[in-house]
Order: sequence, then C-alpha cells, then structure tokens
Amino acid sequence: MHRFDRAPDPRALIDLVTVRDRAAILPAALGLAREVRRLGLRLMLWDDLSSLAPMVDASGAALNSAVFGWDEDTLAPWQCRERALHNPVLRACRMESEPFLIDGSGVRGIWADPLPARGSQGDFAARTGFAAAIVVPVHLPFGQIGAAVLSAADPAAGLDDVFDTLPDTLAPAIRRFVRGYVGLCRDTRYLPPACQLSPREVECLSWIAQGKTDYEISIILGCSHAGVRYHITRACERLNAVNRAQSVFRASQLGYIGPGAP
Repeated sequence: MHRFDRAPDPRALIDLVTVRDRAAILPAALGLAREVRRLGLRLMLWDDLSSLAPMVDASGAALNSAVFGWDEDTLAPWQCRERALHNPVLRACRMESEPFLIDGSGVRGIWADPLPARGSQGDFAARTGFAAAIVVPVHLPFGQIGAAVLSAADPAAGLDDVFDTLPDTLAPAIRRFVRGYVGLCRDTRYLPPACQLSPREVECLSWIAQGKTDYEISIILGCSHAGVRYHITRACERLNAVNRAQSVFRASQLGYIGPGAP
C-alpha cells in the first residue's frame, strides 16, 4: 500500500479541518481527504447514523461522492436505513467510542469487542464491499452518533498493520470536522432546551426509564403518588416535552439519565 512520507503538523491538521462557516466545509473536507489518501486509505463519513443523510458542502454536493470519491452504487447499501440497522460496522459505532478495526473475524480495538454476541461475520466483505475497515465513531452532544469508515484502496486488502500504526492525529481531526459540520447544519428545532432539572425530577425520570410506574416510583422514593406525578409534569414542562416518553428521551439527550441504575 503506497503512502506519502510527509505527515502534516498535528496543529495545522486540526486547524485545516475546523469548520466555522458553510463555505469552509469543502476546503476542510478536501484537507481531510488528502490526509486519508496519504495513509493509503479511503473514507466514508456520516454525521448522524439515525438518518444516514449525506453530508453536503455549501453548494449541496454530497461529500462522500464529490470529495471522498465513492460512486452512488457503492454508497447505496450504506444509505439504506433498513440495511444499515444490520450493518456490523455501524452497529459497533453505537457501542464503542474509540477507533476500532473490523473484518470477517470480528472487532479489534483498545478494549473488548463491542459486539461479543455477534460471532463471526463470514459475509462481512459481501455486506460492506471491502475485506476490512477502520472505524472512528463520533459521539456528539444530544446523543447523536456519526461515523468515519476507512477502507483500503484495494477492497480485498486487510488493515491490521495500518490499524497498528494509525496516526494519533487522525481520529481527532475527523471528530473536529464532524463536530463543526453538525454545529452548522443540525436542525435545532427538535433539540431539548438548556434547562436544569431538580434531583427529584431526575429520580422520577430515571425510574420511568427503568420501566417503573408512577405507583412503583412512589414506593421506591417514599413519596405520594400525586407527588411523583407532580415532579414528572414539572420535568416535562422544563424539557418542553409533550409526554413522559419524550421527557425521558430529552433527559437522556442532556445526560441526566445514564445506562446505570438510578
């Protein structure tokens, strides 16, 4: 695999991929593409795995095709939401935050395989279009997840050696670019407001997230049933939520509710 020897200055690379306005999206994407090509790799990039909508420059041109050089036929399976739900690459991004290598034999990263029950993916190449990929998950505010998928110029090539020597600057550069892009292009109409919940409101929402009813929460917290309803109603008002389900979702987006027990 051919590589250029000269690596960019880390600070210069971060500055190059920092997006502060829409006009800067294309130059930043081109700079990121040059760095990826220097490593002998190709890049696919998404800012939101929940929609897989293409990232675009100021003129509306899709970056994956116009800048990163992928044709529409290759991108089509990745942009099909039904197929993406079963894509092992994108599934792993939901459970891992650090770069990892994935191929037909499994996932290799800094820590354990994020998909331990998945087993061998003997059809990995058929499902993804290449033998292996290095993936950089991009976890953003409000629970949004993006992903960068790096593959070899030769789709049949493995990436073990490349993964072991991947520059420490690449993942931060990818994350900086995606974060800047999202800050400019995200639809803010559906984001939760910047609010502060009381400890009791957080407790009630946390137990709702665990599947408890208002009556069960009142027993757990040692307060009245009416008191629980009051705190949930107040939380909905603060979060600008129309019901308890949306209030739990928005509280999770803001980090008030985590994966552990309340």
